[in-house]
Amino acid sequence: MTTPDITIISADEWPPVLELFDRCNRTDGIVLPVTLDADPLPTLVAARIGETVVGGAAMYGYFEIEAVIAVDPAWRRRGIGRCLITQIGQWARARGGSWVALADEAGPAVAGFATALGLQRLHGEIQLALDAALLPPLPPLPEAWQTRLAETNDAAAISAIIADAFGDPAEQVAAFVADRIANPVHRFVIGEIAGIPVAAMRLLRSAQGITITTFGVRRDQQGRGYGRLFLLTTLYRLLAAGYHDIRIEVEETNKPAYNLYCACGFTPQRRYGVYGLTPT
Repeated sequence: MTTPDITIISADEWPPVLELFDRCNRTDGIVLPVTLDADPLPTLVAARIGETVVGGAAMYGYFEIEAVIAVDPAWRRRGIGRCLITQIGQWARARGGSWVALADEAGPAVAGFATALGLQRLHGEIQLALDAALLPPLPPLPEAWQTRLAETNDAAAISAIIADAFGDPAEQVAAFVADRIANPVHRFVIGEIAGIPVAAMRLLRSAQGITITTFGVRRDQQGRGYGRLFLLTTLYRLLAAGYHDIRIEVEETNKPAYNLYCACGFTPQRRYGVYGLTPT
């Protein structure tokens, strides 16, 4: 096994690692989820043999790390991927946290790599992209319906909707919203009936376009068509504002959400597997 020197790198050292990710994408016909304008920014890692970058990783999060790993095609089958996984696990344990690896499952080596390292597929996420030609007509809007961009003083209402819709701890959701609502990369949208907030979503803006995330409807208002109405209203406004690359992700087991997105003009593009160590 070839043992590389693995280190966390500064932004001025990113280009060789980003070039490596691009090379792997071209070779394997995949799209590794490396988002440089994520909030917070990812931590990039380089694996070097001498001065040569032979592998790399992008880590999202701090205590709960989501890692995207790449090994130069010319350096594969030498244990470099195993070394990256081992080092990421050590960093996670030192922080008192955990880790998972994300992989584009169109990649030909994913299954073999996971098996060789004893990784278990935990779940999968489907990335969908909007096809404007498939977008259904906007239905007549109820007189009491309003969709608007959120302001900072809407943080409590947004937090309440998200915590209720997803069953997440209220304090964690409030901290999540407060940290992002004033950041221009993120814009929250609220759907209201007669001035009462019933739905919320987050728009994450990047160089590629818009990613819709954190999309939820209050449980006592679900089943009334508000989710579909909210999504369609927002999509039409985004298209009118000049955004055409609009994406959304959903867990593969969430069939109701997947069916809703497809009915609103989204088509599946990529399936990302989430892998972790097999419990012992």
